[in-house]
Amino acid sequence: MLEEVILSVEDRPGVLADIGELLGKAGVNIETFAATTHDGRGVVHLIVDDGEEAGEILKSNGFKLEGVRAVMSITLDDRPGELGSYCRKLADAGVGISAAYVGRRGGGEVEIIFAVDELEVAEQV
Repeated sequence: MLEEVILSVEDRPGVLADIGELLGKAGVNIETFAATTHDGRGVVHLIVDDGEEAGEILKSNGFKLEGVRAVMSITLDDRPGELGSYCRKLADAGVGISAAYVGRRGGGEVEIIFAVDELEVAEQV
């Protein structure tokens, strides 16, 4: 199962290199990620196959771990309106989306990874 690791980081050159090297040495694969900075601070969201291990590695190397949570992966047809249609189904089921990522894209399909507040409900949609 995929998990999201959320880190608070300082905005400095090399921070993503440090994260990638630490996890790479430990054999943790990053499926996808998002990173932003503002006013000297950054937030990094990593999607990995072992969030607990990744979180411990990063925490033990001085990174501020904000959380680890399970996420879900779905495959949609890669055409206009598919994302909206799927997200409407989640909304109608009362599921809130807190993060979304493009995992893989090709062959007419796109993998979307969602962090949601009601994982079990979302997996039934």
